[in-house]
Amino acid sequence: MTIGEGGLGEYAREQLKAARRDPRLDRGHGGMVADFGAAIEEVERTRMMAIIGLQAIRRFYQCEQEEFDRQGGNRQREYDLQAHWERAELARAEINNGHPSINAQALIGLYSALDALVEQFAPALRDLPFLVRLKEAEKQVPGAAEHLTPELRQQMIRTLQKLLEVPELRQLEKKGVARYERRLRRVGLGAQNPIPLDLDEALRELGVIRDLLVHRASRIDKEALQKAPSLAKRYEDGELIRLSDEDYRMYSAAIRWYGAEVIHRVYGKPSEDDDSDDWRRHHGMGA
Repeated sequence: MTIGEGGLGEYAREQLKAARRDPRLDRGHGGMVADFGAAIEEVERTRMMAIIGLQAIRRFYQCEQEEFDRQGGNRQREYDLQAHWERAELARAEINNGHPSINAQALIGLYSALDALVEQFAPALRDLPFLVRLKEAEKQVPGAAEHLTPELRQQMIRTLQKLLEVPELRQLEKKGVARYERRLRRVGLGAQNPIPLDLDEALRELGVIRDLLVHRASRIDKEALQKAPSLAKRYEDGELIRLSDEDYRMYSAAIRWYGAEVIHRVYGKPSEDDDSDDWRRHHGMGA
């Protein structure tokens, strides 16, 4: 077996390439679909490496302990071994607790990626017909096109939208799928089929949890339980949120499935077996 670059599979090669240089660095606005995919993969990749790192710390101490038992050592080696033990115990505690801090940070990133997708995708689709018509006009009046800066072009698009009374897009508000569907419907991208109720519930919970992680030091309050009543099955007012690996799989699958669903409304479904009732299986590899 070849070890190194020659032994990489296709997926591993893509991930390593993205890790070495994030593809988002090479593009600006307008690549929201590709950005969504890159953000999801980055979160999954860094979470996996963090968990692997914890396991490696534990194994490293075991190897050092065995070496010390065989050969002995001086006072400095004892100090070093004690430090390795402490790190291994920290790693063991995090692993035994189900990686709650790692999962929380990863889910904040995933939720941000979905928000960004819908936030940018909707206006891009709304503006597309105007951009196409403007390009056609520029070809017919090339002299005028020479004076159109990007700023003037955007100003003309906004003016046309006002003249044609194009509705304003709604801000991302509420929780669950309603947060996104209200905005998507304005550009003709509303859901054609019912969204699974348990997926809506998962996105609602995650939206509330994200706010608590960022603004409430991860502690459940009454307002959160009112916004996402299903959280009462696991938490009481005042309890600290601890996100397990099982939580991560469910919430990350909801983000992945719904983000793909939004994209497919424009580009079409990828296959006939994309069963909405089986959305929970859409979590990432190794999650």
